[in-house]
Amino acid sequence: MELVELTPSHHRAAQAAEAFIGADPVAVHAPLTFGPTVVVRLEFANGLDAYVKAGAEQDVHREAAVIARARAAGVPAPEVLGIGTDADLPGGRWLLTRAASGVRLNELGLESATIDRTLDDLVDLYARLHRVALPGFGPLHADASGGTLPSWSRWQRETIEKALAQLGEVPFDALGMCTAFAPDLDRAPGVLLHADLGDGETFVDPSTGAVTAVVDWGAALVGDPLYDLVRFVGGGPAEDERPGLVHPRLHARYLARIGLSPASAERMLTFYRFHICVVEAAWGEDIGWRPAHLAWAERLFDRLCG
Repeated sequence: MELVELTPSHHRAAQAAEAFIGADPVAVHAPLTFGPTVVVRLEFANGLDAYVKAGAEQDVHREAAVIARARAAGVPAPEVLGIGTDADLPGGRWLLTRAASGVRLNELGLESATIDRTLDDLVDLYARLHRVALPGFGPLHADASGGTLPSWSRWQRETIEKALAQLGEVPFDALGMCTAFAPDLDRAPGVLLHADLGDGETFVDPSTGAVTAVVDWGAALVGDPLYDLVRFVGGGPAEDERPGLVHPRLHARYLARIGLSPASAERMLTFYRFHICVVEAAWGEDIGWRPAHLAWAERLFDRLCG
């Protein structure tokens, strides 16, 4: 876990957590985050290890409500210790959770001797999460009662439109592809998705590979469970080796679990990979992701058209 120097916002978040707990921490750390998000880890003398989080782009109180739904479904999400408001923090709200047990999966690597146990646990975790059917689609309401959009295809299209507004001209008709897939997208079930799970958000027992916790629920959606499968370690650079290491096994095991053949799922899985490539080309434009992601998206576009 990469740490950064504490900023005034980090100190403010730590103060909010200290006031809530009613004790001073013995150690305070600030892990690296992206965008207008502040996360601080606090360790207390009584053994409590906790994280406080605030963010301007995501409602951390909504994240707390999502975590409650996930935990009720039997998913090992972190315990929420408290929530509060502070006008001096990004977004004006904070979320305090107990730290996850175990180690991050990326510390062990996706070729560890215990990866099969981890993949089996992830399949079980996804199956539990995806049994949480909710009304609506896309981003959740503040109380996590359902999605805020009338259709899954609308979320897909609006997300692509936002990416294209940043990218400008691209060598394929991304919106046309969204239109072509709209009927398939709108036949998909609306269930709770983590929607940003990777090896940095998955904690495991280092000796067995058993999944001990899944963190960072701020990007949760209501949508098609197949999207969650493609999104797992699916948000990195185009040359990222991680999806190739785990997607075939993870997808096959999950599809067998829900009784869907790989052949039946392949078309939608390919569309979601196309969608993520376009979005990641825009997200990573400043760090050089655009050319490779657009080239990958163009190949996927041709495959879907063919």
